[in-house]
Parts: sequence; structure tokens; C-alpha cells
Amino acid sequence: MRRTILLADDSPTIRRLVKHTFADADFELVEVSNGEAAIRALEEMRPSIVLADIYMPGQNGYQVCAFIRNHPALAKTPVVLLVGAFDAFDEEGARQAGATAHITKPFEPGALIGLVTSLLLPETEAPEPEAPAPAAAAVEAESEDLLGLETIFKEEGPVPASVRDITDADIDRIADRVIQRLSSQVIESIAWDIVPDITEKIVREELKRTHES
Repeated sequence: MRRTILLADDSPTIRRLVKHTFADADFELVEVSNGEAAIRALEEMRPSIVLADIYMPGQNGYQVCAFIRNHPALAKTPVVLLVGAFDAFDEEGARQAGATAHITKPFEPGALIGLVTSLLLPETEAPEPEAPAPAAAAVEAESEDLLGLETIFKEEGPVPASVRDITDADIDRIADRVIQRLSSQVIESIAWDIVPDITEKIVREELKRTHES
């Protein structure tokens, strides 16, 4: 039976990546760009699983998850929270909301497929009813640090407090390390979306710095 994924994320890049990830799988993907749209969609459909960004307009991922857990017809639906690489993940908030798992963006397609598949095992393969439920967010996907930023920053030292503290040498060094770690699939799927975003942020910071000086 074809299963349905409800994806709620305000990033067109992530929605595109998830769409590509499940393009050849036996899933129907329904996309929305904010939490309120996700809740409206949930009132009209019964997805097999929900992927919800923890930071998005309207209702955030934690709130969408809490809505699902409090809905009689949806309460048992698996919910995976999508966490940005530099977002602060609230483990206690995820536990209270009843999240099934979380995964860090950007993620390897194989890691996401593996996580979703594991959460949608046929009932015959599911744990016995008396088995204790896993702690909220304890089923996090074993995904690779796609850009290698966590490792890079650990090796390079503390993350600078401000863009102004980053030197040209730092940028060149980190950029070289990141490029070496990028897979061709990631480059094809998201690079052309990410580069303009980064450029805009750098330009805005520079304009702000110039104005303040």
C-alpha cells in the first residue's frame, strides 16, 4: 500500500531535497511551507508519517507534533522533527510534544529513507504492545554531518561570535574543507539554492557593518 509523507518545512531547498529523496520510493509526498498549513492538511488527510521543521512560520514543529499527539485520529502517527545544523534543538520540548525522532539538516538521502522506513515497519514487525516506548527524540537518524561543519569547527576551535570575527583566511580554509566533503548529489540538489542565500547574508552583514562604522 502506498504511504503518505506530510512534509512541513519553509525551506524550498529542503522540500526539493526530500522530494528527490523519495522520488523513486513507494511514497506519496505532500508538501506545505508552514505549521498552520500542516495543521490544515492534517484535518483533511491521515499521513503515514510527518516530517516537521522545528523553526517555521506559524506553528513550529514542536507545536505541530503536539497537535498530532492530541488528535484522536492522529495520535499514533510518527513525527520526525527536522533540525537545522545551527538550530538549538530543545530535547525536553521534543519529548513533551511526543516527537518520535529527529534528524539534522542537511541529511543524506539514504539516512532519511532509512529512518522513515524504520518508523513505518509493518505491524507484524512492530514491537509487542507491552514493550516500553522509546524516549522522545531518542531514535535520531545516524546521519553523516553532511557538510562536516561540526568536525571542522571542533578542529578549528570555537565558533566565532560574529561574522565580523571571521577572517578571509578562516573563510577560505573552512570553504575548502566543506567543498571536499560535499557529495555530488548534494551539490546537484541544493548548492544553487544555498549559495545565493549565503551571499545575501554576507552582503547584509557587510552593509550593516559599514553603516555602523
